[in-house]
Amino acid sequence: MIQMKNTCILRVVSLLLLLSVWTGALAQNYTDARDLTLFGKAFETAHPYDRMDPVEGMSKGEKSQAQLSAGLAVAFKTNSPKIGVRVVFREQAGNGGNNGPIAARGFDLYIKKDGRWLWAWNAYPKNTAETPHEVQLLENGGSSEKDCLLYLPLSSKIESLEVITDEGSWIEAAARPFKKKIVVWGSSYTAGSGAGRCAMTWEAQLSRATGYDFMNYGFSGNCKLQAYFAEELVKADADAYVLDAFSNPSADMIRERLEPFIKIMTESRPGVPLIFVRTIYREKRNFSETYDAREHAKRQAAEEMMQEMVKKYPDVYWVNTTNATSEEHEATSDGSHPDSYGYTLWMQSVKEPVMEILSKYEKN
Repeated sequence: MIQMKNTCILRVVSLLLLLSVWTGALAQNYTDARDLTLFGKAFETAHPYDRMDPVEGMSKGEKSQAQLSAGLAVAFKTNSPKIGVRVVFREQAGNGGNNGPIAARGFDLYIKKDGRWLWAWNAYPKNTAETPHEVQLLENGGSSEKDCLLYLPLSSKIESLEVITDEGSWIEAAARPFKKKIVVWGSSYTAGSGAGRCAMTWEAQLSRATGYDFMNYGFSGNCKLQAYFAEELVKADADAYVLDAFSNPSADMIRERLEPFIKIMTESRPGVPLIFVRTIYREKRNFSETYDAREHAKRQAAEEMMQEMVKKYPDVYWVNTTNATSEEHEATSDGSHPDSYGYTLWMQSVKEPVMEILSKYEKN
């Protein structure tokens, strides 16, 4: 009799647990991110979460990098106390080399407060073998209206994405949070290698600091003033271009390729500013004469060539970038790339000169 009673209790408990799971699943809304406001990209692509479709001339690695969701974000409004995401990756997401899992496959949530974007939470899928992944970004956030930015992973390829909210709450697409479209093409620095989380790239920080949409087209190790990139970049409906173009190419490449690259862009997009930024000091130079000589040659070639280019082409500019690894030489993640604070220093160093240049092109 006691055994039968215990069995009945176990069945009731199991049923209650099953019912709890079932009703818990029903107590959430899943909104396709494509029905919200996806921004941070300059091109229409075959897949919504790719930054650029592959083009002729790209290497296999470059084609793969074009499919990363780095720099993309979703804008929406909701009154849900809880916010999460359900994501399916097109391939197993990893750490992304110089990025840890928080930046490589994680999501950053920002909510506007007192007129500024304030970090709310981040999360990343712990079990990369599991699919789809569900992660929670906000809990007990209150039922007031929230103006949200959801930043997508830096080193992952997304197949599908949904925003999770509480049943009974509402969610809707928000207006584009940033004005203008400024394409930022560059190296792993622009891609955000070394950043602690996906919203800490220097151009993402610059967007939040200025209200302009600086779009991430970083191609780690592959930004070498290739003509096919110039031919593709000019197809973007961009108000300006910011170019981190001297971090990857050798001194010889810079001298050979820079002017042809500029010619392609200025002839196709006359009157659109091309703002080149200096590459930063890499901490690996500190005690390596070979590395130091190579970096010095690159910076010297860029300096000499750009002094000529700004005189020759009226819409070409040359902007200084202060040492993003700080005066104390501590804000580096691996000797080559800044950490999150280093990217803040980079952003701060270019903000004023870049905005001053863009102000010249503001329509009255």
